[in-house]
Amino acid sequence: MHSGAVVGQNSVLVYIDGFLRRMKDRTMLSRRNFLKSSGTFLSTAALPSLSANTLLANAREPDDLVGYDATGLAGLIRSGQITQQEVVEVVARRIDALDPVLNFMTTRTFERARAKAGTIPLDSAFAGVPILMKDMIDVGGVRRTDGSWLLATNVPDKNVEYVDAVEAAGLNIIGMTNVPEFAGGFSTNNDLFGETRNPWNLEYSTMVSSGGAAAAAAAGIVPMVHGTDGAGSNRLPASVCGLFGVKPSRLRMLSGEANGGHDLTKTNQTMSRTVRDSARLMDLTEDKSGLLYPPVGFVEGPTSQRFRIGFIPDAPGIVDVSKEVAQAQKRVVRLLESLGHTVEEAQWPIDTEVFARYYPAYFATRMLPLKAMIENLTGVSVTQSKLLTGFQSSFAAKATETPAEEAERAEAYLATLPERFKALFTNFDLVLCPVMPIVGVLNSDFSPSEVYSSEIMRKRIGNLKFTGPVNFAGNPAMSVPLTWNSTDGLPIGSHFIAPLGGDRALYELAYELEQASPWGENWAPYSIKHVPI
Repeated sequence: MHSGAVVGQNSVLVYIDGFLRRMKDRTMLSRRNFLKSSGTFLSTAALPSLSANTLLANAREPDDLVGYDATGLAGLIRSGQITQQEVVEVVARRIDALDPVLNFMTTRTFERARAKAGTIPLDSAFAGVPILMKDMIDVGGVRRTDGSWLLATNVPDKNVEYVDAVEAAGLNIIGMTNVPEFAGGFSTNNDLFGETRNPWNLEYSTMVSSGGAAAAAAAGIVPMVHGTDGAGSNRLPASVCGLFGVKPSRLRMLSGEANGGHDLTKTNQTMSRTVRDSARLMDLTEDKSGLLYPPVGFVEGPTSQRFRIGFIPDAPGIVDVSKEVAQAQKRVVRLLESLGHTVEEAQWPIDTEVFARYYPAYFATRMLPLKAMIENLTGVSVTQSKLLTGFQSSFAAKATETPAEEAERAEAYLATLPERFKALFTNFDLVLCPVMPIVGVLNSDFSPSEVYSSEIMRKRIGNLKFTGPVNFAGNPAMSVPLTWNSTDGLPIGSHFIAPLGGDRALYELAYELEQASPWGENWAPYSIKHVPI
């Protein structure tokens, strides 16, 4: 069990420090040298992507497993209707067919998955069903890049505790999914692997750092994917990709960090096509010690309890909630009321402008050790080193201008957020609000080469105003896919937040909403449902 410690700075610095020191004897640390040293670890950013017409022209036989969630696939394996090896091959074909168009993968671990297939106990919960992991967690012997040239050849020696639990649950890891560099961009796009495209509309982003994972699940590659959520990364991608995405309570889950601790804002869980898959994995990857919260266990279905739900139409500041998003949430309010829940309007407890001021000041201090590491070992400035994207290197350079007093004020302000949310739940069991104020973001709206500025950051944070504060507060939250067919062709998620430790209530409500407004047959145009493999 974990110690309960919260990591004060981004734990990836541990990897960067060790990796750079191993590379120190090289005469020049550059992206060119990283490519030369990477062996078979080749970037896909320069590879040609297939058009939709090419994809359809190369389609093969229909996939007989379309429509099964992970629990359903486990049942087929357990009953002998299909083998673990056969499921691995189906998923490998799905990846080969759709990744050239959507670009959701960073590392394929097909041979690893093939070696494990046939050895995974049939009485495990998922009995050998493949899963994709986000490229920001340690899987022993599998490359972890965090979307950066800086870690292009980084291979952790062993699993973290959370990954041990994922594998003990009977899931077979078949690859890693794309992320922005160090989760720092506002779209899943980086210099090493390129941009991930949304299966619902290729011109649109899958949003923040779990975007590669969300694209894979929305395309039906696997029914459930691993993700992390540090400011909305299991909820924003879930919203624009039509998935069920969960952020657990802070410290709820087993540690996903190499040192056994926990990041202040980041949690591990899933995005999935069904509630039951997510609920089952929650049970198998949560910390059962009960030191902080009673364990959730396996939530099997809805509750008869009727909830008092606070509805927050908007949080004034920076980016107003669009008419289409507002209408979508009002439809969800009507659905909740038809199910017997009490819904009353409430106010967002956070001043968006103040949050937007202190959010970058907090993270700027986390960039300083990284900047110092790179400059000490390369002998040039962080921007000259070319080891980070333009956005990250310019943010790191700008971080030195953040006064220490401003960083202290940021930490002090963000530390008040748990009490602000606690007060919100004095009168409500749960809260409903948008996942983000707009339906979606074009891929062209963000480039990794973009130069950081405070105004750009402020505008980006405007799209995180409903999700980011929840991470600092530590509350559990979920995005539920209840609205479809927006004018942009994207789904629109609905954001539910619970008090600290209230994860069970979210799952109970999610089951009820899934029954009342089934979403399982809503498939993206670029998915295995419509593109036979």
